[in-house]
Amino acid sequence: MDYHAFLAAWPQVYLGRGLADDPHLCLTFDDGPGVVTPAVLEALDQLGVTATFFCLGEAALHRPDMVRAIVAGGHEVGSHGHSHLDLRQLSAEVFARTQVLPSIRALEDITGSEVTLFRPPYGEISPAQVEWLASEGLTLVGWSVDPQDWADPEAPGHVSRVVGEITRKLHPGAIVLLHDGDDGDTSRASIVEILNELVHPLRHKGYTFVKAGHMLRRRGVAMTT
Repeated sequence: MDYHAFLAAWPQVYLGRGLADDPHLCLTFDDGPGVVTPAVLEALDQLGVTATFFCLGEAALHRPDMVRAIVAGGHEVGSHGHSHLDLRQLSAEVFARTQVLPSIRALEDITGSEVTLFRPPYGEISPAQVEWLASEGLTLVGWSVDPQDWADPEAPGHVSRVVGEITRKLHPGAIVLLHDGDDGDTSRASIVEILNELVHPLRHKGYTFVKAGHMLRRRGVAMTT
């Protein structure tokens, strides 16, 4: 996803980063809820951090209690599509009918709250699909820091590599891409250790942790709270 191109064309539809006027950042989690989500929620609670979770509709229907736990923990949920597809292969009509609307309906039925945030799998989306999101009042959320935490999460040194990547690329208003969804038999348990090693040093540097909705409100985009 080309952040600059999307921001220029759709400044009120696309959020790729927050304002750079103070050191704040948003942790986001894709592909869940998964097996590791309860441990992620427990770690975030202990650390006093709220985050944004982009849930797959299929995963949400499989683990509705986890979606409710995300919201109960003070976090927010957005749609990551119904299944994890490269959406560019779909027409805007099929994109809406098979991926966005079913996932949003599932999340809203589970949480009882309106869902207005959408992040496409792989960050890939077509201009026609962006136009449809705009027509429906939905916000496309990207990221500005991708530490590739999904890559070989059981490898030695994985935690220090991911924490180092985030720290190196971090900037005020950063949106950090992380994952809590299942990936076959691969364990994503290391995400909890990543959070435990990441949060306190960043707080010491003056960073605060906010949700994507907070960034939108600060940018002046009307959004249901």
